Amino acid sequence: MKNKFIYLLFIFLFFCNTQFNLFHLIPKERFEYSKVEVSETLIIGKLLNSQQGGIFEDGGFTGIFYTDNDFSSRNLAGKKSYDKFVNNERPKKYYYWAYKSQIGGQAILYSVFDKIFGLDNNVEILIFRMLNSLSLSILLTLILVWVKRKFGLITCVVSFLLILPNYWIFLYGKSTWWCNWVYFLPFVYSLFYFEKNKGDYNIKKYISIFSLLFFVKFWFTGFEFITVFLISSAIPYIYYVFENKLSFYFKFIWSHILIVVTPLILTVLFQLYQFKLLTGNFGDGIAHLVDAYSRRANGEYVYKGEYAYLNTLKQYHLDIILRYVGGSFINEDFIKLPFIVIIILGIISSVFLYIKNIDRKLIATTWFSMLAPLSWLILFKEHAHIHPHVDFFIWYCPFLILLIIVISLAFFSFLKKDKGC
Repeated sequence: MKNKFIYLLFIFLFFCNTQFNLFHLIPKERFEYSKVEVSETLIIGKLLNSQQGGIFEDGGFTGIFYTDNDFSSRNLAGKKSYDKFVNNERPKKYYYWAYKSQIGGQAILYSVFDKIFGLDNNVEILIFRMLNSLSLSILLTLILVWVKRKFGLITCVVSFLLILPNYWIFLYGKSTWWCNWVYFLPFVYSLFYFEKNKGDYNIKKYISIFSLLFFVKFWFTGFEFITVFLISSAIPYIYYVFENKLSFYFKFIWSHILIVVTPLILTVLFQLYQFKLLTGNFGDGIAHLVDAYSRRANGEYVYKGEYAYLNTLKQYHLDIILRYVGGSFINEDFIKLPFIVIIILGIISSVFLYIKNIDRKLIATTWFSMLAPLSWLILFKEHAHIHPHVDFFIWYCPFLILLIIVISLAFFSFLKKDKGC
């Protein structure tokens, strides 16, 4: 009973932090911006478009709903449509700019909800945000439940206290666009699956459920942070099953290829279907997907028009890794502590645990998980260059969460040793 109360308290505090910034752990300016973040205006545009047409109006894509004939700025048009939406207006559609790089599955679900219930727009957007905040809070708490079972209550509580001020996890946790909770779904599921079925897991069940969870991710956020998601999802498998044998590597690669293939094909086919609805041509969809990959991966890509300023932004930091370890992980309004501080503490804690022979597998898996954020920063450096307001989140998928657990475990082990003396 005591443990359940603690877990419910964790969920409540995580939720309040995400939804309301109740403890002011998120910088005020960033939190205010997150309420009308540019990407979320794509959701608003989709809802307005669906309200005046069908759910698959303009292919069902999210997008910018132009409420007047001023086409000079998408950002401005998005904010105008947001104002119209929250005032429950039904503005005339002058133009709809479809965002075609994702299927926008989350917005399709929101539109279905809107069609069924037809609530006040402010109530609807609040419900959508609260559901996202709650989902993230539950998944983070489930990670702590696993920590409690593996390493005890003190390590669990210390981990909670260290996670809470890491505001990048929570900044867009309520966002109807980013839906950050989906990045933790397979990771959390497999933690409990392998803990329950140690040495006797059903690979077919694992592949089937993982494929479903991957499709959920692709449906909600497309291929955003795709390499981060792929690597982070496999971390529990490595923690529980790893053996330095050829058979392990073969089985690992084969099973995860199977996991990815089906949801990937279904998502791409659905997206091509959307292009067919929008332009009448599947070929346009293929060309767009190729271009979208190029823009995210190629540092030589040149932006034009309204977004030409991004070409300058790319030049500010030659070393993208240094840029992302130098950002602060806690509210800069209080004090600026760069991510490198957590990493250094993690190194010290890892050495301590290794010397004491305490869960060396956790140490190895944690540092292996660093490949998840690094994969994005290196392979998709273009995205990282121009999205510093978002991409710090990838450090927690799940590398820094695991590193916080390592630090907490080292802290508890040190206390036990000290008391023993």
